[in-house]
Amino acid sequence: MRLVHCEHYHWWFGNVNYVKSLADHRQVASLGPDFMCLTLDEFRELLRGRRGGIKSFLLNQKRLAGIGNVYGQDPLFKSRIHPLRSINTLTDDEIQALWQATRETLQESIDLGGSHWEQNLYGEHGRWDSSYFLVAYREGEPCPTCGNAVQKIRTGSTHTHICPSCQSL
Repeated sequence: MRLVHCEHYHWWFGNVNYVKSLADHRQVASLGPDFMCLTLDEFRELLRGRRGGIKSFLLNQKRLAGIGNVYGQDPLFKSRIHPLRSINTLTDDEIQALWQATRETLQESIDLGGSHWEQNLYGEHGRWDSSYFLVAYREGEPCPTCGNAVQKIRTGSTHTHICPSCQSL
């Protein structure tokens, strides 16, 4: 299966580049497919045969573009998946839940003009801010599902906020 970007454009932290072919843009050519362009079956195919932790995979822009640390935490929480969980242990239902939750989170941010620290071409800041986070960056606060305290854990080169009850390893 060959995965490609869905259009001849790609956003890159406030820069817009229009190219004839994505291969013409050095930074974009090295990126994996845009998550929002992936079908559930394509997402499953990307995960097939992999053994590493799911959070590290989601953040690897060469494998999958468009998910940064802030965008990866709540989808894992919504799908009740621990970020250190090995990809090859995920069930089909968990993969579907993660795909859906990630799409919902990214679409919510897109609908609100992006994150509050990002600006559009007119200098306007996005409205997607921490008030939309469920567990991300809410260390010590109660889990919105079970009420247990949200914890901050190390996941590779980043930290992730989880509910240890709802996202057990």
